[in-house]
Order: sequence, then structure tokens, then C-alpha cells
Amino acid sequence: MARFVRTETFPVHPYEVDAFGLLAPPALAGYLQEVAGNHADELGCGLSAMAGKGVGWVLSRQRLEIDAPIRSGEVLTVETWPSGVERLMAVRDFLVRGRDGAVVARAVTHWLVMDLRSRRPVRPDRVLDEQYRADTEHVFPDASSPPPEVDRPDAERVLDVRYQDIDQIQHVTNSSYLAWAVEAVPEETWRACRLAAAETSFLAECRHGGRVVSRLQRLSDREFAHALAREEDGKVLARLRTAWAPREAVP
Repeated sequence: MARFVRTETFPVHPYEVDAFGLLAPPALAGYLQEVAGNHADELGCGLSAMAGKGVGWVLSRQRLEIDAPIRSGEVLTVETWPSGVERLMAVRDFLVRGRDGAVVARAVTHWLVMDLRSRRPVRPDRVLDEQYRADTEHVFPDASSPPPEVDRPDAERVLDVRYQDIDQIQHVTNSSYLAWAVEAVPEETWRACRLAAAETSFLAECRHGGRVVSRLQRLSDREFAHALAREEDGKVLARLRTAWAPREAVP
């Protein structure tokens, strides 16, 4: 295991589950964001330290796989560590374990360091100590391909950007993109299946006051491509690929 590991526990509250009693994927993404932020603070590169240098972290890519259903009342242990630098992006990995220690989810995230004035990326080595840039083990043995474009949408939903979607650097938080993508999934899939995997590429910033069009294209029975675009100018903000698994009966 990597040298710089942070571990935190999260009880799954009833208000964090979906209509079927399973942890909502945006809530799980929120756990990952929280522990990553706390670890960054511990390592001296959290939001406050970065803001003092005129820069901030921006999530560029996220790969999330949920290996097993996570139900209300479960207590999760989340482990995270910085796992290297790829080009302009700092990489961070996560393992999520249930009460019995079994892995129930895993994730890898790629982060850009953004100049808060110019809104342009800068090299991670300007703000990230060398010891935190070393390559370490990853939770996925294989690299993934980026989500495909949605060129023939099968469904779309128009959604408002709300106050609660905005984070501390005044753009939409990553968990909202996942929630918006799920809103376009067919009802029969939503009722019969749970989200098992999501790959997200964040392409442009989104701020409060506009509307987002969530488009979906079916790739197979249980796999979809998603595109999230600003309604006013059609700019694609994020692309996703999601995979779904049949829901298991509650014991």
C-alpha cells in the first residue's frame, strides 16, 4: 500500500439512500470528495493552502465502480492515497470497504490545478510536493477509454443548476453531474437495476443560473453514454458512460 494513506469511516444514513434503500451514487461521490479534501488539507495542499497560491483543484476525470449494493445502516471505510501524476493531472485512488472489510467500491480520480484568475491549468509540481507525486499502486489494473460522444440521443432531460450544486470555487460540484446523468436513464432501468459503474470526463465549468440538458444514448441493455450540455449555447460540460446491474432482493 502507498505511504500516504488516509482512512475515514462513513455511516450510511437513511437520507443518503435512493428509493430502493441503496446508497445514492452522488452521496458516495460526496464521501470520496470529503476524504480527498481532508487528506489534501493534511498534506498541505487543501483548498485554503491552494487559494493562498491563487490556484485550486478541479476534477477532470473520475472512474467509479460499485462492486456490491450498499444499504442504509452500513458503515463504510474509505481509504485514499495520491497515486502519481499523468501529464498535467494529479491522480488519487480510493478503496471503499464495508463493515466486514470486503471491498464494495473503488475509484480513481484525475485532478487539474487551475489558476483561479485565468481559469487555466498549471503544472501540479508548482503546488504539490515531490513526495506526493510518486507513482503508486492503482485500484484498477487496466486503463479505461474516455466516454463516447452522444450523437444520436435516445432521451434527454432539462435541469436547473441549483444553489446546492455549487462548490467552494463557485462551479458545479462533481456529484451533481452524476445525478444529472442518472435523471435521463429510462425508468425501467432505474427500477430494475442499480448503478454499477460510472466513468466521467469533465470538460467545461458550469455555474449557477443556467440550465443543463442531460442526454442519453443506449450502448447496450445495461450501458449508456451520457452528455451534459449547457442549454443556452450547447457547450458539452461532461461526458459519462454508466453501467447498471440488476438490483438484488433485500434479505
